[in-house]
Amino acid sequence: MADNLISTSVNTARRNWNDWRDIFEHPGSVADNPLLADQGRFAHFLREYSVGRTIRAGTHEQLRLKLAKSENVFRYDTGDAIDNLERNLRDHFGTHDGRNRLISALSKVAAFIRPERFVACNSYAKKGLNIVRGRAASRKFDTHADYLAPFDEAWNGELGQEIRDHMKNDVQSKAEGEPRFQRRILDVYLMVRGDRWKENKWLLKHS
Repeated sequence: MADNLISTSVNTARRNWNDWRDIFEHPGSVADNPLLADQGRFAHFLREYSVGRTIRAGTHEQLRLKLAKSENVFRYDTGDAIDNLERNLRDHFGTHDGRNRLISALSKVAAFIRPERFVACNSYAKKGLNIVRGRAASRKFDTHADYLAPFDEAWNGELGQEIRDHMKNDVQSKAEGEPRFQRRILDVYLMVRGDRWKENKWLLKHS
């Protein structure tokens, strides 16, 4: 079962990576990354990942320009950097007059710009991470840092090693042999465990 879930997660991560390869593998600065340098790509990203609704109406373009100037934030290796950025931007860009948090959108941007380090705060992945850690599936993570730390533990532990071992025989490109892609596999795996694609799990059980 675990091997099947990893294989499914690899295929899903691979399709997603190919769709956004120029962003995931961009070698230059944050400001030059197509996600933040191209207004159309940013707008498409917000729609594709349903996070545009979490940003105050009429401020999407301002947020893109603001994030393009946040090079140092995305170069830090801690979830605290993303949490601090979110707190600084919430009043101006958060919905309901800044009362709602922006962490869903900002963590997804961070995960696309620096997939070797960050992962998105996704409700299904959070549920899946709780499950693989043997905790109540509904247990909450207060901040991005609170989520990123146990994700890193899973990545550095047995589950991450299973993914790395699996990829020794399934690499189709240079990037797929690197942590930036393989951490994406773990992210997808956790979403599967969190019932993101229930029909896929049914097929796996009955194949």
